[in-house]
Amino acid sequence: MQLFDAQVAAITPATPSIHVLRLDIADAGFRFLPGQWVDLSVEVDGTTHTSGYSITTSPIHQGQIELAIKASARHPVARWVHERARVGDRVRVSQGQGPFVYLPEMSDNVVLIGGGVGVTPLLSIFRHVRDAALPTRTHLLYSVSDSREILFRDELETAARMHDNLHVSFTVTQPDVHWHGLTGRVDPVKLHALDVPDDTLYYLCGPKGMVEDMSTLLHDLGVPMSRIIFEKWW
Repeated sequence: MQLFDAQVAAITPATPSIHVLRLDIADAGFRFLPGQWVDLSVEVDGTTHTSGYSITTSPIHQGQIELAIKASARHPVARWVHERARVGDRVRVSQGQGPFVYLPEMSDNVVLIGGGVGVTPLLSIFRHVRDAALPTRTHLLYSVSDSREILFRDELETAARMHDNLHVSFTVTQPDVHWHGLTGRVDPVKLHALDVPDDTLYYLCGPKGMVEDMSTLLHDLGVPMSRIIFEKWW
């Protein structure tokens, strides 16, 4: 597998538990498709550690990617990002990987259903539709347990206001005194409210149980499995 040298350009706390790592990649041979992930390799105390993370940005912006990485005491790369990474640090990344991708010829209508930090590859697809000015009607249905953990909330809401084909819905699954929007898990009522045509592609990404439950729910609602694309995080 080809690896590419990258440099940390920025580290930004995006939510109480998630940091966004921006990487500059000078090699023009680096490529990825909307929705793909990369292996990120870092050196910690003389040992190289590698973990896979979905890219949150659109491939239309070459030479730079962003990764949204949740804090974890168990994963050395996540600990490095949250505790030790500094602007200017050198890391390595793989080429974009995985079949969880969206290309314009696949459908004119997509629904992106994400749970927690599993939303990251869906953000890449959403941003690509926006940044490439694609006509794809795109609905992002984003579920979190705590409203403070919504990634890029302001940006997503602004995009939905400015583009007629982009739509965003957030739902919070746990009691939250700061939240006054949709609550509870994604259910048939929330899905029917999207009012999408039969040729819609559904992209699912999140915890294993959430993805399995959503696949079953969509299938029970008459969506053929051929129109359900999923990536599980566990």
